[in-house]
Amino acid sequence: MAHSYHYLPYQETGYFSKLVTDYLSNNLELQPFYQFRPGIVGIEQSINARAQKAVNREVLVSTLKAQYAHLTLHPKTEQNISLLADEQTFTICTAHQPNLLTGYLYFIYKILHAIKMADELTALYPDKQFVPVYYIGSEDNDIDELGVFRFRGEKYIWD
Repeated sequence: MAHSYHYLPYQETGYFSKLVTDYLSNNLELQPFYQFRPGIVGIEQSINARAQKAVNREVLVSTLKAQYAHLTLHPKTEQNISLLADEQTFTICTAHQPNLLTGYLYFIYKILHAIKMADELTALYPDKQFVPVYYIGSEDNDIDELGVFRFRGEKYIWD
């Protein structure tokens, strides 16, 4: 089955804030607020910087195994948890706080992007492993945060 696609820059979607589009377009005013640019150069710089920081990988792996002990894990999940014990393994993290109209499809996109990025980086850096990590930020949700969304320039509030 043939597939085709059309590249649409974030700025043209109308769905991302000025902060996001300014960051992606390398706006000079934002540069003091981050260390690495998105892209392969920034990723490589991040890998090198992260490799200099000690991580108690034994605690990380044992904690994850304990948290997942009551579940039947997919072999890839088991493999990824085990890979975290290796100092040449890095994580590709994404998170999402559920809310109206930027919920299910958007967080699925973010998860798939992290998985694809981990696979691509593992291929690009064969001496390293990259594990996708998704974190759901649901611990502090309240109606004031969840019940507001913007659509086509209008703000909607769910009381």
